[in-house]
Amino acid sequence: MNLAFLLFEYFPYGGLQRDMLAIAEAAVARGHRVTVFTRAWHGEAPQGPALETVPVGGASNHARDAAFAAAMGERLAGFDRVVGFNKMPGLDWYYAADGCLAERYRGLKRWLPRYRSKLAMEAAVFGAGADTGILSISPRQRALYQRHYGTADARFLDLPPGIRRDRLLPEDFPLRRARLRTELGVAETTPMLLFVGSGFRTKGLDRAIRALAGLADDVRLFVVGDDDAGPYERLAGRLGVSSRVRFMGGQDNVPEWLWAADLLLHPAYAENTGTVLLEAAIAGLPVLTTSACGYAGYVRDAEMGAVLDDPSPEALTAAASELLTRPRALWRERGRTFADSADIYSLVEHAVDAIEAAPAGEAPHQEAP
Repeated sequence: MNLAFLLFEYFPYGGLQRDMLAIAEAAVARGHRVTVFTRAWHGEAPQGPALETVPVGGASNHARDAAFAAAMGERLAGFDRVVGFNKMPGLDWYYAADGCLAERYRGLKRWLPRYRSKLAMEAAVFGAGADTGILSISPRQRALYQRHYGTADARFLDLPPGIRRDRLLPEDFPLRRARLRTELGVAETTPMLLFVGSGFRTKGLDRAIRALAGLADDVRLFVVGDDDAGPYERLAGRLGVSSRVRFMGGQDNVPEWLWAADLLLHPAYAENTGTVLLEAAIAGLPVLTTSACGYAGYVRDAEMGAVLDDPSPEALTAAASELLTRPRALWRERGRTFADSADIYSLVEHAVDAIEAAPAGEAPHQEAP
């Protein structure tokens, strides 16, 4: 089959971007031709899928997104399936990694140009009159889409998580843990907190830093992610913890960080899924997160940490203190049990299976008018 994958912008440390590339590479491995269309690609070109950048004009992100969607219409003739990883018209399948905007955009702001444009793109996918198939990765977000748009059940395919097995705790875990901590200058007895994510605002980095300020002076926080650190460096300065927070930028060796740390802090305000929660769990690392994360239920059910609803800094500090007191061996054992028993690895395979089949009620792709 000849497949078109559409993505507004690629950068190497985004979860959506990693999922797109993994699905594209798996489709190529099955013998399909995949072309990835994007208006901007940052990082190394993909191996296997073809890449076409489609530069477009526009004074704002939403204007450039709309221009990209419009430009794609005439390019899609001849493709058997068109798979979108952002919301836009003309898709056969949409990979639903982003949350429901109709739930978030309320009141008068819905009529501002930026929000009108984004909501129109969302309605083109989820509206009751549309026929796009939806690869759903969050039951909670699926329910919101259906409440706002009346999207038929038959258009959804629910995918399991797609956790990479290289996050599993290796046999030489103590050696690899010690090696990275030595490189960082962190003693084994020093509590090491980890924050992973490239969306500092929505993933709650401010909450993490405020929680750190209430913990003992020897606790350290390492931030792994590609985002603007300036506001958070200033927050750390105001709270007197600048020397205890280190911003490491985007990293390719995420498993090593999971094995080296003592607690993952992920106090997100909004998170469709939260893949890193499951990555930490199978790495034997306890998790402190919020119920705003779609995958928080896995953490709760596996007893791999704590899930708070709308936490104050004091609540986060208290929970972190309690989790850090428990033996590391306990978390490693629970993590191994969870890794062996949970269906959390097959998202990519299920997604390619779906793409190979036409969405419910759909014929193979026809060019959008």
